Amino acid sequence: MNDEMPQTVGWLKTIDYVFLVVLSGNFLAMTGDAAMTWSSPVIEKLNSTDSPLGRNITLDEASWIASISGFGSIVGLLPFSFLPDLIGRKPCLLLIAIPHMLSFGIAAFAKTIYLFYIARFLSGLSICACYIVLPMYVAEISGNSNRGLMLVSYAIFSHFGNLLSYVTGPYMSIFWFNIFLLFFPIIFFISFIFIAPESPHYYVIKKDYEKATKSIESLRRHNHNENSEFELDCIRKELENSKKGDILNTLKKKHAIKGSIIAMVLTSFQQLSGYAVFTRYTQTIFKQAGSDIDPSLCSIIVGLVAFSATFLCPLVIDKRGRRFVLIVSLIGIIFSELIFSGYYYLDDHNYNVDSITWLPLLSLVLFMLFYTFGLGPMPLTVTSEILPVNIKFLISTVSGFLGTVSSTALSKFYYSLNDTLGYYGTMWMYAGFCSMLLIFIIIIMPETKGKSFSEILEELDK
Repeated sequence: MNDEMPQTVGWLKTIDYVFLVVLSGNFLAMTGDAAMTWSSPVIEKLNSTDSPLGRNITLDEASWIASISGFGSIVGLLPFSFLPDLIGRKPCLLLIAIPHMLSFGIAAFAKTIYLFYIARFLSGLSICACYIVLPMYVAEISGNSNRGLMLVSYAIFSHFGNLLSYVTGPYMSIFWFNIFLLFFPIIFFISFIFIAPESPHYYVIKKDYEKATKSIESLRRHNHNENSEFELDCIRKELENSKKGDILNTLKKKHAIKGSIIAMVLTSFQQLSGYAVFTRYTQTIFKQAGSDIDPSLCSIIVGLVAFSATFLCPLVIDKRGRRFVLIVSLIGIIFSELIFSGYYYLDDHNYNVDSITWLPLLSLVLFMLFYTFGLGPMPLTVTSEILPVNIKFLISTVSGFLGTVSSTALSKFYYSLNDTLGYYGTMWMYAGFCSMLLIFIIIIMPETKGKSFSEILEELDK
């Protein structure tokens, strides 16, 4: 794989090169989230008369298709927790694209349920790993002036990937849907090989300062005022500081314990809110709710709202603070789920709901609006601000593991929970989890807006 940057020509010289590199990387982000919502249209197609299996799938098979990617994520989480420092960020990202390509290729030609299981498991290997490695890479190659924008673009492309599956999946055969999605990891793989440099942080870790300097110069080629030697020195100091302090001793300190608990609770309850179920079973949920509007159209509307809402959070987060955004988000989520549970309760108890069949769509639209506004992006933001540098990656990995386990469990037992609790009971459960998180944030989580890291640690030590 080519670690050196090719010389740019023509129109490329007029564009900040970091934007091109991040754009290429965001095709991988888009692929990951498209794979997450992949099951929403596919489960319905496997229950139709033109199913490639030649039969309808059972509820248990549907739950495995929706959840088995989570098991893949758990398996993929461990190697991609240490590979970025071992072989580099760029090779890791290229490796992450390969299971996606295999997954879509296998699913396109699958004629047995077990091939679909294999395809979904392979997809899962990449989904969680991308959340670890790509934001790390983007943060490391971006300049101080555009780092925030570059990281926000990751969220925007991710939600566009969600929308992509909702828009195309219902109107394509399973074969062409997977072939269509296959193009995106291929585009990423080819473009990333040729235009992306290795992160200068990786070269500094390996003490190859010559290559680190070349990487910085390639990335900052249009910012003539940037001093590559100065940036190299900053990276060296940053990495030296991150190694200071024994991890075990750090974990014993009150601010580290409290910060770790906050990070793990936010990430776990983010999935326990019901998001994992709503994205994987979107069309199925609307079909079960008896909505008068076509389930495929409902899914597209929900996806459009989620994508549009990604632009709201950056406008508010630095004005009103993290706690405010999370509290408003959770109140909106709880309200939307209570509306949905009320509809299910009336329907299950034989009340006439013919005049309010639009409520399921309204409920999920509100859920996606408030989730994408706050609970979706905030755990990653807060985690990056409240943890000491030398334990940040460890706790982020543990938090990601807990979140993946939570989402996998809810997806796998979706039908079982509905049978046991009723559809309205399951919605009450999601609302209950969100209520618990809301109380936790109000009582435990400090505001980090406008505070230095030392001020945040002092707040956590109280």
